Amino acid sequence: MKPRICLLAFLLFTGILAEGQGVGSSGTVTGTVVDSSGAVMPRVTVSIVDTPTGLKRQVVTDAAGQYRVTGLSPSTYEVSAAISGFATELRRNVTVSVGQTVVSDFRMNPSQVATVVEVMAEPPTIETERGSQADRINQQYIADLPIDRRDYLTFTLLAPGVSDSTRLADDQDYRVKQTPQSGLSFYGSNGRGNSITVDGGETGDDTGGVRLTASQDAVQEFQINRSNYSADLGSATGGSINIVSKSGTNKLHGTLFGFFRNDAMDARDPFAYSQALAAGATFNPAGPDLVGSPIKNTLSRQQFGGSIGFPLKKDKTFLFAAFEGLRQDAQNSVPILTDTNVFRPTLSQSAVLAGLSGGNIVPCLSGPVGAAVAQQLSLPAPNPTTNLPAAVCAAILNGVLTIDPATSPVNAFLLNQFETGGGVFPYTTREYLASGRLDHRFNSSNELSVTYRYGHDLEESPDVQSLTAFSAGSSIHNYDNNIQASWYHQFNASLQNEARLQWDYNSFNVIPNEPGEVGLQIPGFINNLGTNIFLPNISILRRYEIADNLTIVRGRHTIQVGI
Repeated sequence: MKPRICLLAFLLFTGILAEGQGVGSSGTVTGTVVDSSGAVMPRVTVSIVDTPTGLKRQVVTDAAGQYRVTGLSPSTYEVSAAISGFATELRRNVTVSVGQTVVSDFRMNPSQVATVVEVMAEPPTIETERGSQADRINQQYIADLPIDRRDYLTFTLLAPGVSDSTRLADDQDYRVKQTPQSGLSFYGSNGRGNSITVDGGETGDDTGGVRLTASQDAVQEFQINRSNYSADLGSATGGSINIVSKSGTNKLHGTLFGFFRNDAMDARDPFAYSQALAAGATFNPAGPDLVGSPIKNTLSRQQFGGSIGFPLKKDKTFLFAAFEGLRQDAQNSVPILTDTNVFRPTLSQSAVLAGLSGGNIVPCLSGPVGAAVAQQLSLPAPNPTTNLPAAVCAAILNGVLTIDPATSPVNAFLLNQFETGGGVFPYTTREYLASGRLDHRFNSSNELSVTYRYGHDLEESPDVQSLTAFSAGSSIHNYDNNIQASWYHQFNASLQNEARLQWDYNSFNVIPNEPGEVGLQIPGFINNLGTNIFLPNISILRRYEIADNLTIVRGRHTIQVGI
């Protein structure tokens, strides 16, 4: 009993550690081999060859005629079964996707002559080996579907139960720039509890957001695990997304693209107006109202990049590199001072003022505000109401309800905020993503993969629009450097190990347009004036990840443990 107790304790302990794993970037092929009568066939050699790279794995069926090959990169394979005295069966175009278990059974016929029988591989209508709810975005989706900014993770919104978490109205969740989130809500979550990995390595930040990852042309496919996924995918409270990057193949292949937009092909933004008052101008309450003029905001946007993959040594060493850039010089409009009538009394207030005439005594000031005004004018304190001649009351109300910079420093400050916070402002974007991946096969039992990714994102005033003034805007400066190495070792057909090291350096800075300025909101006119809270925000994130995953195959059972 002692060895069994030790084994049970080991499995329980590694089950606790399993949440630190980042497996999920590979697939599995399994099946059963029988003869023409349906009897199982042990000791059959099953070979699995990666068609694009020529990498080969071999296993032997067990006493029950079953085989299982794990740790296969998403690709297209040739699967064959061979044994003396039987015709070799070959199945081409067996597609293995990320996180998928493909069942490929063989029925072999006796043959005294060395022959090869080719059979067609058909995709299964249902995955009987998987009990979780998951979807896959393959290369056809990624390459063919149009998408803004080429952010391939947005394709996750096509899956059931996934919505845009940036549009949630939840007063319990922070929406400020310095605490970004993934933007993906699984079944109503707030977008901060997801696990997102690239080639098994995590790419999250310390608030639930996603660091800069590979460019779209560098992504082979990714899997969206929505619920009931296994513990080896991590300890996410939301969804788990596993991204697999492309590798080089035995053939030279690449892509090249360029997209552009220009304001010459756009209509004018109907909210783009010049300011009714220039910065520093004086508002004259006695003069006529000034109105801004409609203008056309500019736009010049270019997206460009490409990728290339090739063999350094055929069937052995491969290299893949990709680059993508986005350069945008645009303008956003903030229509908060298109007409100086915003500084005057409203129509209903003007009607009240127009009716106060003659020498009638009317109730004019009341409450704390009235007390403050009365004290400033050296009038009796209202208790509860100060009765004044109508003309005097009208003059007081007109002064209170009209923003005149000559009346007080507060009015001068408000006028300046309206003058400098609205109009048309530049929105500049510079985003660059570069990556390189080297794959090397030492022998049939040892494979090494090394990946480097670099991301740069500079966005000037992306939030200055609608009713957010320039003073409340800010800029994002984001840099990310990531290097990852993975080593796959096969002890035998039933025992494989994957070791992974990752280091990441991320700099995420949010810089306000106007540092240290008082925040202000005026409902109905402007939502945000002045510096946002907790800015500037300077963050440096260093992430170190060490993982080791062991897979043990025993007949129908597959045991995965790791740290």
